[in-house]
Amino acid sequence: MTTESTHTDPIQTDSPADLVPHVSICLPTYNGAKYLRQAIESALRQTYGDFELIICDDRSTDATYDIARQFAKLDSRIKLTKNDHRLGLFNNYNACLSKARGHYIKLFAQDDLFEPQMIQKMVARLESSPNVALVSCAKKIIDDEGKEVKVVSQFKSDQMLRGEDVIVSHLVALGYSLANWVGEPSTTMFRASDLGKKFDSKFYHYGDIDYWFRILENGYLHYLAEPLCSFRRHKESSTSSNLKGLYFASDICRLGTKYQKYFSELGETPEHFGKRAAEVIALNLDHLVRNEGLNLEEALAAGPSSLLPAGFEEMSHFREALFYSERRVTSLLEELIATQNELEHRQAECDRLWEAYNQLTNSVSWKLTAPLRNVRAKMGPSKQ
Repeated sequence: MTTESTHTDPIQTDSPADLVPHVSICLPTYNGAKYLRQAIESALRQTYGDFELIICDDRSTDATYDIARQFAKLDSRIKLTKNDHRLGLFNNYNACLSKARGHYIKLFAQDDLFEPQMIQKMVARLESSPNVALVSCAKKIIDDEGKEVKVVSQFKSDQMLRGEDVIVSHLVALGYSLANWVGEPSTTMFRASDLGKKFDSKFYHYGDIDYWFRILENGYLHYLAEPLCSFRRHKESSTSSNLKGLYFASDICRLGTKYQKYFSELGETPEHFGKRAAEVIALNLDHLVRNEGLNLEEALAAGPSSLLPAGFEEMSHFREALFYSERRVTSLLEELIATQNELEHRQAECDRLWEAYNQLTNSVSWKLTAPLRNVRAKMGPSKQ
């Protein structure tokens, strides 16, 4: 596994009197120059000012680091570092988390935006509810230019949800957005005391979901129905690239293995989970092929070998996904063949009936009785 490695930029300065901030905003960056300035500005506009903004740049090759450096010179709450080598998204999040000093952790993403009162409202919720482990919120979906596309809220009003119920809902739905009650990193806040082992970097796409699960095992989710952040969707986003690389296939199987105890409590066997996983993977594939132009090369992509753990352990989960997919396809083919045979059998029966009908209507007896049928039709139905 890639280890975290960062060095501190010389322009970094301590906050006034080196006070421990109440909130740590963690912002991992990589080649995000296009939207980073807007993201940082939205963080600095917060009505709640007692925070530090930790930016760990993952060896960007564009102007990302220079943009962050400009802001760091102007605001001492910004702590900027550059990694010694590429870590990847979840390891870079962990690099940020390892530097966090605040009582509360607010995750962020370089493409997204905060509403001005986001931190204030989330801190208030955590401080008023000790049994809440994770706070999340509704979000605005914006496009490349920052134009609002729609508002996504899982509930019409604020909700307090048992952590176990949230976990089970996610596992049953396997990534469907309607059951994603938590959302992306930018929608969340939690206590530093619940940091745990941080993000599991073996995940490609669902590392955040896995992290939410582990945090929610400590308490409730409080969902704020007000959209307090904006989530940007564009072709260069990590979500899009992970989906096109089919990393989610491996992640779904990994989640199924890691949280098998919840499936067991629901009475679901690993075999049944595998069938559901295969169907979800197939539906995602169909969507990517039809709507995003997925091609064979992208479908077979397994990611840069430099970012894979030693021994390429992820292949076991790819194989598991392929195994269940093959089993499901075989089952569907068997059902298809059985249905085709039934249709052929019924078609032959229909053909025999049509032949008998044609023979009857073309017979001499049928033609000779035509006048009697006409008289009967005029008299109406017979009464018994």
